Amino acid sequence: MSQFGDGNQKGGGATLTIEPGKPWQNGATESFNGKFRDECLSLEWFRSRAEAKIVIESWRRHYNEVRPHSSLGYLTPAAFAAKLKHAAPAQATGRDAALHRGSAPRPVAPPSREGQTEQETEAAFSS
Repeated sequence: MSQFGDGNQKGGGATLTIEPGKPWQNGATESFNGKFRDECLSLEWFRSRAEAKIVIESWRRHYNEVRPHSSLGYLTPAAFAAKLKHAAPAQATGRDAALHRGSAPRPVAPPSREGQTEQETEAAFSS
């Protein structure tokens, strides 16, 4: 058994594999593999390992930096990352998310005012 397998077993985890003929068990990886095969490997006839490394690295850079991705709303990874810089913080909800142009849903109902004085209620609604 490999060192990875030994260490993994000692840690209490099990190695997970995709069953043959069931690519839907890891759709993201299978989707990438299909694109890599169709857009890079099937188009080239490599004459050496060095040539393969150069062509594959060029395709990888194009895939990660230039090519729009449907999972990112047809943005390039760079454009998507730039958009995230202006996104709401992860913990933002409701009004805070709206201030950051986030997509968090509005609260269904305002918070309960039970037990608050009239001044506290007015202050909460005026802010």
